[in-house]
Amino acid sequence: MHISKSGIAIILRIIILTPITVLGLNACASGQPMDLEAARSTVRNAWQANQHIVWEIEWPAAPIGGPLTVETWRAAERYRYEILEATAPALLGQTLVFDGQTAWQFNRFDPEPPPVLASPALSPVSDAFAVIDALVTTRPLTANQTEVRLSHGPARKIILTFENNESLTFWVDHASGLPSRIGFWRRGQEARLQARSLERLPDPPAALFEVDR
Repeated sequence: MHISKSGIAIILRIIILTPITVLGLNACASGQPMDLEAARSTVRNAWQANQHIVWEIEWPAAPIGGPLTVETWRAAERYRYEILEATAPALLGQTLVFDGQTAWQFNRFDPEPPPVLASPALSPVSDAFAVIDALVTTRPLTANQTEVRLSHGPARKIILTFENNESLTFWVDHASGLPSRIGFWRRGQEARLQARSLERLPDPPAALFEVDR
């Protein structure tokens, strides 16, 4: 088969450019290195911002139950968690309220007045959040970032790695600055959190973090 000089030139150009293209795609896939303190600050600010997020949590090794959906309101030290969906029937309707000093756990469908807790906890929601709290305040060994597009819109994917092969991945929504997805790997356990809806909570009503007794 005869190939013209122009055809040979095109083939050579393809051969030369292909490795460059592959390298570029690999660079996009792996992300770009990010300053460690800047990465930790971005992730921590997104996580600790006043927020109203409905989370879908997948944590196979969760202390209680399986996949669940929880509606959360957080403002500084105050928060309110209400479990909307769960595979474990006992978790449906379970609610945890903390006003910064006092905590209550109750089922919002129960007419009885809620008891005061010695310490705030609502497994597995509070367990997952405690892991994230610990990781966002730990200095990472490496940090990478990639620009991505999710169902909520453009986001920055930040991957932090730590000692013992632990990792934390945050997808920070550009529009709100809040996390729209979170994944962590810690002590051999993997969990994924997906925001069904998210919004800033600039001026939350005090009643969100109070309980009628």
